[in-house]
Amino acid sequence: MLRGFYLAANGMYTEQRILDTIANNMANVNTVGYKSDTAVDTTFGEAMVLINGRQSDGYVEYRSVDVTETDLSQGSFDETGSNLDIAIDGELYFNIQVQRGDNEILLTKAGAFSIDDEGYLALGDSGRVCDDNGQPIQINASDFTVGTKGLITTADGREFQLGLTYIEDASDVEKVRDNLFRPYNGEALGNIPDGLPYRVRQGFIERSNASLAELQIAAQSHQGVFTACATAIKIMTQLNSLATQDYTIT
Repeated sequence: MLRGFYLAANGMYTEQRILDTIANNMANVNTVGYKSDTAVDTTFGEAMVLINGRQSDGYVEYRSVDVTETDLSQGSFDETGSNLDIAIDGELYFNIQVQRGDNEILLTKAGAFSIDDEGYLALGDSGRVCDDNGQPIQINASDFTVGTKGLITTADGREFQLGLTYIEDASDVEKVRDNLFRPYNGEALGNIPDGLPYRVRQGFIERSNASLAELQIAAQSHQGVFTACATAIKIMTQLNSLATQDYTIT
């Protein structure tokens, strides 16, 4: 009976972790440049000794969710016409100097930029957009153009090359926030391979790659498993209560 409790409770805990990940993806379906996550559940076995002969001839598998994997596949593009909206068609990411701590540079596909109070091109309050030397770009006004390889030219003739970093779609990354990444493999900034096809598109944003329809189906499936585990615990609790009751035989 206790083993059944453990299995059902383990199922509820694991499914809740998966549902939390799905819920976060659903909340970011409309977030510019968002990359969806998948909760990776793993199993480990426990030997099960049966009463007959006290021999181990089976095992029980428990599940756990230890990591999430991020899908780096590209989302679709929306044309906005705004000079401050920039998208990258290809496996390159903008370099963002986060405004905290040691001003670490993180990577993003979210190109819905703004100009901060000091005239820097910025990703909201997350940080400032960097050039190819790792320095924040002080652009001052939105009257600028961006070439297909990321060269920014301002109305007064100044030029800045956008800092871009390559991350292969199949790579592992650490998601620092919903839209900022740190490569696990320690990729160098500006590491664009020779001949890599890419295009920088001004006046466009990259949409989230999370599919609401697929997420709803996944949520229903995992909610069903969660509910089944909860029902199993309820039944076992009732059976356990009956088994421990004292009956007076007359």
